[in-house]
Amino acid sequence: MNKPLLGLLAILTIALAVFAGLSVNTDGIDVGSTTIKTASFAEALFTPVQAATDKRVNTRKQPTGKATGKQQTATAPALAHPKGWRAPMDTTSKTILFIGDSMLEGLGPRLAAYAKHNGHTLVNVIWYSSTTEVWGRTTKLKEFINQHKPNYIFVCLGANELFVSDIKKKRQRYLDNMLSQIGNIPYVWIGPPNWKPDTGINDMLQESCADGSFFLSNGQHFDRAKDGAHPTRTSAAAWCDRVCKWVMTTGAHPIKLNVPKEAKARCRTIVLQPAK
Repeated sequence: MNKPLLGLLAILTIALAVFAGLSVNTDGIDVGSTTIKTASFAEALFTPVQAATDKRVNTRKQPTGKATGKQQTATAPALAHPKGWRAPMDTTSKTILFIGDSMLEGLGPRLAAYAKHNGHTLVNVIWYSSTTEVWGRTTKLKEFINQHKPNYIFVCLGANELFVSDIKKKRQRYLDNMLSQIGNIPYVWIGPPNWKPDTGINDMLQESCADGSFFLSNGQHFDRAKDGAHPTRTSAAAWCDRVCKWVMTTGAHPIKLNVPKEAKARCRTIVLQPAK
C-alpha cells in the first residue's frame, strides 16, 4: 500500500476516534467562556432505527354520502372519543346557528334569551315543513355555516318524519349529508316532541349523531297547541330549558347556558318557505 493512502487512512482513523470521544461528552466542550454542545455521534451510529410500522398512516378513504344529483359530500370522520366522553366546560362566547322546522317558533325566542344572558350570538333559520330530506338534498346548511361562521350548532328536525315508513332506507343518506356538512363543529340535535309513537326517526337520529350530541325529547311532557303537535309557547320554553340544562350537565360539548331572567329575547331569524 503506498504512503499517501496510508496517510489518508491514518487521518480518517484519528478523526473517527475524535468524534467517538466527543460523543460520550454530554456536557460539551469549554472554549474560553463558551460551551459548545457536542452531538451524540455514538448514539447516531448505534441506535437502531424504529420500525416503520410504528408510525402508521391511515390512508383509507372516508365513506361518502349522497347529495343532489351527482354531487357527493364526504362523511365527516367520527371523533375518536370513548362512549361517555365529555369536553371540559367551555365558558367562551359562541356564535350559535340554530336550524330546523317550525318547532323553532317556540324554541327560538327562549334560546335567544339564553344566548343574550350568556354572551352568545344566535342566528335562527326556520325552514317550514322541512325534514332531513329537505335539508340533506341541498347544501343549505353548509351555506349558512360559511356565511355565519358558527362554532356551535343546534338542530331541531324530525317532527315531520315521525310516521315515514322504512325511514333508514328513505332518509339515512340525507341525514348523513347533513352531519357531513356540520363536520367537526360541536352540535346538539334536538329530537322531535312526539305526540304519537314514531316509525324510527328517533332511533335513526340517536344511532347517527355523535355520542352526547342527541337530545331525546320523546317521552317528555308537553302541553300542546290546538294542532295537537306543536308545544305551546310556555311548554316550548320549558323544553328549551331542559335542552340547555342537558347541554351543560350531560352533553359531550358543554357551553355556558345559565338560566336567563328574561323569558325570551330577539335574535336574527331567517325564514325559508316550504320546499316544493
